[in-house]
Amino acid sequence: MKPIIGIQAQKMPEEKFFRLPYKYTEAIFAGGGIPIILPLLPHRDYLENVWPLLDGIVLSGCWSDLDPKLYGEEPHPKLGPLSEIRDRFDWLLLDRVFDERMPVMGICRGFQTLNVYRGGKLIQDLASEMPSGAGHEVDSPANHFAHGVRLAPRTILNPSDTELVRPVNSEHHQGVREIGKGFIPIAWSEDGVVEAVQAEDLSKHYVLGMQWHPERTTEVDEFSLQIFRQFIAAVAQTARLL
Repeated sequence: MKPIIGIQAQKMPEEKFFRLPYKYTEAIFAGGGIPIILPLLPHRDYLENVWPLLDGIVLSGCWSDLDPKLYGEEPHPKLGPLSEIRDRFDWLLLDRVFDERMPVMGICRGFQTLNVYRGGKLIQDLASEMPSGAGHEVDSPANHFAHGVRLAPRTILNPSDTELVRPVNSEHHQGVREIGKGFIPIAWSEDGVVEAVQAEDLSKHYVLGMQWHPERTTEVDEFSLQIFRQFIAAVAQTARLL
């Protein structure tokens, strides 16, 4: 049996439906997992019933921003739309993830959520708070490589002994300001913005978060596909140990 990977749906405040770009589920499947889309039902009873089906979690991105109250700040004038139901559901989801040390991978907003959940803080608008020429908010085409990221050696994203640079896409206007508890930064853009983190001790809990969208480029980029393969392999290994 292949590992079952839960990935939460997206919902913008004005929308009357859940949605999720199909590239997420395709990438999970290509990496060796079976994706299940989780509706945003922020109720413990829902998670209690669905949890036994899941082996790992992918936190998807979304056009909404996290509520800055979650990290003790007032809204910036350039703050984007918020999604209270997404924040509430993600917090319940991550309570279970960290209580049971279920493998988790966060993408874009999912990466930011992981960081804030563990006590980190965000830059609410990169363009106005940390202007640079790196081009973080590139909205088309979806698989366009916008800039490079430096990958620290001997980490999930770069097991070699030397620093590597890989091209990534980029579609975000926020970034990590302070790293959450138990995480270490492992990738940076050319202007110094943290682009990825992992758990300090992967032997205890596999946690990976990245600011870019590797699911969009798995068909043309081996590095992107390998991110999902490694995650699914870690999920499978954890499931066997339980």
